[in-house]
Amino acid sequence: TDDGPILREAWFAAHGPTLPSPIRAPYLGAGVDGDEFGILMPDLTGVLFDWEAPISVEDLDRILGGLAEFHGYPWSLPGVLESAPWCPIPERLTLICRASLERPGAARDAVGERILPGWDAFDRRVPSEVRELIHSLGEDPRPLVDALATLPSTLIHGDLKLANVGIEPGGTIDLVDWQMVMVAPVAVELGWFLVSNVASLPFPPDDVLTRYHAATVNQGVAEELTVAGWQAQTDAAILVGLVLRGWRKGADAEAGLTLASGVSAADDLAWWYERALVAAGRIL
Repeated sequence: TDDGPILREAWFAAHGPTLPSPIRAPYLGAGVDGDEFGILMPDLTGVLFDWEAPISVEDLDRILGGLAEFHGYPWSLPGVLESAPWCPIPERLTLICRASLERPGAARDAVGERILPGWDAFDRRVPSEVRELIHSLGEDPRPLVDALATLPSTLIHGDLKLANVGIEPGGTIDLVDWQMVMVAPVAVELGWFLVSNVASLPFPPDDVLTRYHAATVNQGVAEELTVAGWQAQTDAAILVGLVLRGWRKGADAEAGLTLASGVSAADDLAWWYERALVAAGRIL
């Protein structure tokens, strides 16, 4: 993701902006020695969630409420988001798509053998027009990037799987692993949050989106994040989610799994690809 020569997370640990309560990046410090970086953090054993275990409705609503505060914070203040090594959107979207894993490189070497069978399963389980849509966006994400560019942006974590989230006894929400922190529409955050946490989320995607939307309204964050363009944000989130992790949805469907929400993985995949076709027709 164009991470370097100064590693993005080390930079964020040392120089990142102050985050609004209740969100905290629990870094104690960072240092550099040549081309090596070190980050000092507290022990978060027992605080961070297990992303393979279901979470309670109460914890989900706390997290969504914290995200509403974080996403709605006035980052547009002069100098806050300028000249920083944010993760670029195209590289984030295509990090583990089929095209990235089939070409020689670090992604293929690291996870190609594990993830490509999932993309094969995805291809077997979805209609041809969905297969063509998602793989074409992986090969050339510009149509989706252009659609995202029409939406309001904010600071997002970029890798919001629940293994990177914890709730302190006092209510503070710890977020770790900011290596893909970026300025982007909330659709990018929400798309990944929905697809990466299916083993934990107690509700299907529509309900999670509704609860996030309610949190943004209840907490009075910027209007453009809660009313104007919400349909476009959710449409983009669906496409982002499938481009990022359609492989896992295909694998789960073929394995016959039932998700934490109680929905079968096969029905969940059908929901995603049906929504993706509608979303593409509206925003691409």
